[in-house]
Amino acid sequence: MLSLCMIVRDESAMLPACLESVRGVVDELVVVDTGSTDDTRELARALGAKVLEHPWCEDFAAPRNTGLAACTSDWVLVLDADERLTRSGGAALLLALESAAFDCGLLPLHNAARVDSAFDAVVNGSERIAEVAYLPRLLRRTSDLRYTGIIHENVGEWASKGRRHAILRGVDIVHLGGVPDVRAKRDKYRRNVRLLEAACARNPDDPSLWGYLAYEHQEAGERGAARRAADAGWKVVLAGTSMTELTMLRLATARAWLQVQSDELVGATETLDQAGDLIAAQPDIHFIRGCISELEALRADTLGVRAARLADARRHVAAARACRDAVHLQRFIHGSTGWAAETRLGVVELLEGDAAAALSSFDAALAENTEALEARCGRVEALLLSGDARAALREVQPALGDRPDGWVLAACAAGLAGGVEAMATWVGRAQATLAAGFLSPHRRERYHDALGVLALMLGREVEVPGPLGELAALAMGRGEDAGRPVARGLGDPLVTALARRAVTQLLRSGRVDEAERLVSPSAERRLPGLGRLVEEAIGALEREGARGGAQ
Repeated sequence: MLSLCMIVRDESAMLPACLESVRGVVDELVVVDTGSTDDTRELARALGAKVLEHPWCEDFAAPRNTGLAACTSDWVLVLDADERLTRSGGAALLLALESAAFDCGLLPLHNAARVDSAFDAVVNGSERIAEVAYLPRLLRRTSDLRYTGIIHENVGEWASKGRRHAILRGVDIVHLGGVPDVRAKRDKYRRNVRLLEAACARNPDDPSLWGYLAYEHQEAGERGAARRAADAGWKVVLAGTSMTELTMLRLATARAWLQVQSDELVGATETLDQAGDLIAAQPDIHFIRGCISELEALRADTLGVRAARLADARRHVAAARACRDAVHLQRFIHGSTGWAAETRLGVVELLEGDAAAALSSFDAALAENTEALEARCGRVEALLLSGDARAALREVQPALGDRPDGWVLAACAAGLAGGVEAMATWVGRAQATLAAGFLSPHRRERYHDALGVLALMLGREVEVPGPLGELAALAMGRGEDAGRPVARGLGDPLVTALARRAVTQLLRSGRVDEAERLVSPSAERRLPGLGRLVEEAIGALEREGARGGAQ
């Protein structure tokens, strides 16, 4: 026997289709109404549901538990009114119950891109927003089954008490409430923050409340408020308050992730270390540690340290991806085992100079999340890295917006093609959007590369870090000391290609004095391989001239 259990309020538009989706699958419909002002209750009764009323009490777990208490079946299926069990999902659910060797079934939830998206298209990913979420929705009804949490209510405490878990692929749920215009109409953020702030004021020593509040603010892009909530909760953690593994995971993930986004890498590492081994194997933790290592690589002062940190980043991201098929009752970073992890891996591969591997990783990310702009920019950069400036220019258009990444990549593509005027235009657009921040932190290095190449092509003074800024400085007669090489040298294929194009243009314009400075011993010490690059450029021009003379 299987009961559908749900809570509703003013859901007359959504509820009928939800109940219709479980017809022939469930044996009992239990609907708890929390104060509808429309005809939700009447519709539910007309469709055969047992309707209970639970006046709204600022606590989502309470009506959930009222519904559980009214169920009479051995199993409970939990849905919301804006969710639909697919036809094939219903058949798969009944099959899973025939020989159930689990207590808690995690069902795949697919966020529809549009309210009218075909369910098959949502499930196969072509009309889905972000990655599939596996949620505990098929529950064995036991005497201690209950929800906790005033918002984001969950059965985590019940499920962690020795329950057997199973991921039930194929029991697909389509969620319509994630559609942007639906979400905007419901204004859940303001409601949830109001509830949580009041709860935190009543129970300031409850770390789970602070963790939920931090996540609500972060989801809405309110990082300052999220950080204040996370820090308040962390004080409770450091005071030695006992808490569940899920509460520790929520707070540690929220705080460390906010610290990473604020470039507080030491603080983020300390947060994760203080959380201890209890949550060390969680995919979100692996993902955050990978991001920390990636950012540390960008700060490295030698190529050796940079390579070591990139290897660490690769290891952590691989560990996050390996958790994709494991059972985790809650995850807090979108895509940490899927598209976001593939994107981070692609960035590491870009920084390691492996264009083909990076292209494959970004394609994998985009196959799962077509809206992943960072992956789309990464794909353009991988094309540049492989030397295909034309293809990069064809694909960069969607990334030309209010973030500098796309403009920087367009500038680099123009630089490879020798288009100085176009490069200057794109660099200018990148400068105008710097305040919005880079999608990928490493792209600031590409911005500096573009500035250095443009300055060299135009014969202008510039002071920017990186190998191409150094190249421009050397050509202008600055920076010729005997110090150690710059941390990021000419080993990067895109850097090498841009440097070769700039040196070739310098030679073509007859700037002999500047070219001679690039083949000095001190210049070679600063940029190992520079002398050979200049010689290759000279040889190419000589061969070009010879061919022209022969004609």
